[in-house]
Amino acid sequence: MSNQFYLQDSRGYVGNDVLWWAKNGNGYTTDLSKAHIYTKDEAVKQHESRYTDIPWPKDYIDAKTRPAVDMQYINREEALSGTEIKLLKPPKEKKDTYKCVGCGRFLTIRQNYGECPNCGQENRP
Repeated sequence: MSNQFYLQDSRGYVGNDVLWWAKNGNGYTTDLSKAHIYTKDEAVKQHESRYTDIPWPKDYIDAKTRPAVDMQYINREEALSGTEIKLLKPPKEKKDTYKCVGCGRFLTIRQNYGECPNCGQENRP
């Protein structure tokens, strides 16, 4: 087993991502390439000084990683600039329409749950 460890700050997560101690004491990160690598002795010492800092063997964690894209680091306009790709605009959602069962006039959603103001027909969906 390797003598290299990551330290998790177990007090929180970012989405489903684990927070690791960042390199050179630069806070915390979810990006393992920016995580500090500790020796076993260093990791244990830190855990003993703060129980929420959990040592994880580097080999174990490296085998559990997966590629992911953090949406806060991507920009659609920037990425598509110069590609001549034009994104389609989403279609407008059609509003539900309600008609009186008696006279066929259009009703508001509120009118659809009561009497038609035109013919007095009771409308119940």
